[in-house]
Amino acid sequence: MRAWNRAVRPWAGMLLGVLLLTACGDAQEMVVLHEALELRDDPREEAPVAGKLPLGTRVKVQPSRPWEDAAWRRVMTPQGMRWTKLEGLAPFPLQGEARFVWQEELPVHSTPDPSARIVETLKLGEDIHLLSAQVPGAAGYTGVIRQGTLLGFAEASGLGTEKPTVENLLASARGLLKQGDFPQAMQRARSARALAEGAGRSGALVDALERAGMEPESLQAEFEFSEKARGTETPRSGTKGWVIPSRVHLREGADLRDTIFTVLSADAAVEVLDIQPPWAHVALATQQTSWMAVDLGDFAEVRSGKVRRATFFTQQRSQDRGYLPISSLQAKRLSPAEQQAKALTLEPGDARLELLKRAVALADPGELSQVAPALIDDAFQEERYRLAVAAALRLKAAGPKNGATARKEWKLEAVTSLYGCTGHPLEARVEQVEFALGAEFPKPQGTVCAQVSGLESPCDVCLSNLSDYDAEARQHVLRDKAGVDTLLSEHEEIITQHLKDSSRLENLYAKPSRMRVSVKPGSGLSSQTLYLFELPLEVNRYQDKAVLTPAFREARMAEVLLPLGSGEGRWEYWMSTLQWEDSVHGALFAGDATAAWKVMQDFAQALKKEPETFLGRNESQGVVYALHISRHCGKCPTRQKPLHGR
Repeated sequence: MRAWNRAVRPWAGMLLGVLLLTACGDAQEMVVLHEALELRDDPREEAPVAGKLPLGTRVKVQPSRPWEDAAWRRVMTPQGMRWTKLEGLAPFPLQGEARFVWQEELPVHSTPDPSARIVETLKLGEDIHLLSAQVPGAAGYTGVIRQGTLLGFAEASGLGTEKPTVENLLASARGLLKQGDFPQAMQRARSARALAEGAGRSGALVDALERAGMEPESLQAEFEFSEKARGTETPRSGTKGWVIPSRVHLREGADLRDTIFTVLSADAAVEVLDIQPPWAHVALATQQTSWMAVDLGDFAEVRSGKVRRATFFTQQRSQDRGYLPISSLQAKRLSPAEQQAKALTLEPGDARLELLKRAVALADPGELSQVAPALIDDAFQEERYRLAVAAALRLKAAGPKNGATARKEWKLEAVTSLYGCTGHPLEARVEQVEFALGAEFPKPQGTVCAQVSGLESPCDVCLSNLSDYDAEARQHVLRDKAGVDTLLSEHEEIITQHLKDSSRLENLYAKPSRMRVSVKPGSGLSSQTLYLFELPLEVNRYQDKAVLTPAFREARMAEVLLPLGSGEGRWEYWMSTLQWEDSVHGALFAGDATAAWKVMQDFAQALKKEPETFLGRNESQGVVYALHISRHCGKCPTRQKPLHGR
């Protein structure tokens, strides 16, 4: 026994030395990673909470001893020794990968949660480091470190691996648009604009993204393309040809002065009867030729859902032969993928961009994911940001679903409201015009139809508090002439300016205004009928928010007879309209006139209930529409007087 004791005694001494060394090891400085790290009296979950340490606190943590649970650590506090979980701590100074702030302002939250309090705001270009330790919280949030100290948690999407420049911010915005992430793309664009210290390219991208949010339909004109979008050789006499540009006039004779009797859209098929350069004598291929119907008269008036048939749109056209410029035809109909492949063989420039536009404009939803990204890339390279955003909008709208079967169905694509035209709309191109008081409107060159945004109504001077309720007339009547004159005098300058500007705009683009409806044909005859409508809106601005009341008595609707469809190309219908300010122009498919009227009524009631939700859309409840709610130029207070008798 004594021999055994003598043998063990040296090993016991060594073990005691190790334990004493471990127990007396140096404390490690660490940082609290949780907003309120709990301290306990004992290293047990069920032990009472003796205190909490705030986020970022630096503490001395004792090393774990062999007989202790390695998940717990001892922390010295003014109240004495306490215990806490190691997972809420990290060694100081904190280490992590370098990152730069890519947003103008990036909020830092106390916890990885967007609703948590903001503890700091990082500025564009600041350099920080990422917290390497994982902290439970909202997806996409990461810990950020500055000078070894944890600041808090921020969205990782607002950070980049490189120092931000105008070039890499725009490249990032381009990638985000391909993914359909418009909010993040807008942040990148605004950051680029801030770095550029002015508008420039980044300012143009911000403008395009703002239009995508407020007036997405205004970007559709970006997809207009010309004869430069040629993909194959010119057809020969006795063969079939396909229209190249977005639209081309079919004339009665081989002269620009000859009458236009219809307009063909891209990929319309024709039989080439003869070629007399620069003209081709052609015959329409009935089931494959998209055509445009135009009427310059007014809508039929409707009452209680009774709609007069628009007989000017017929299935059988009286004339099926005419003349086209031979430059507007090609010998083969290319698929969108073939058009893109052809475009990518060309040098950057107008011809390449036109062919890519054509590929996207004619692509089915299932094909857009293949062709739209290339157009977005080229549009950025050429600094055509409206075109890039328009392509991204179309790509996002297509979604992940394959649209191969949807092509067989008739579909409403767009309704565009046009303020007026400088000539016959069949010969016009569409231009964007921004209305603003005191703005200089450029004189249109050639035949142009104006798509106006930002239009203001004649100054809406608030006179409600000067009115008295007339029980017999059941309405408020202005009797305080002196008060009315005073208010009108106060607004005289802005009223006069508005009248000058609106008069100048109307002189440039003569009325009547028009609506253009684009339809994607299906196969065969549609099972439903197309209806176009105009619905004026009465806007009461004497409330905190504008209140819309549909003026059904003044609504107008026309029934359109659709031709036999082939599933190819597009049809366009034009109609003169009367109302521009405070109105909605729309189109819908319905089984009969009564059903069409009911759909329009339901749409109008939904618009009345939540007008704000309709401003950023162009389709709702089966109705494709263009909505105008003009801005008022007087400041209207909340209406104080009750509406007696209502």
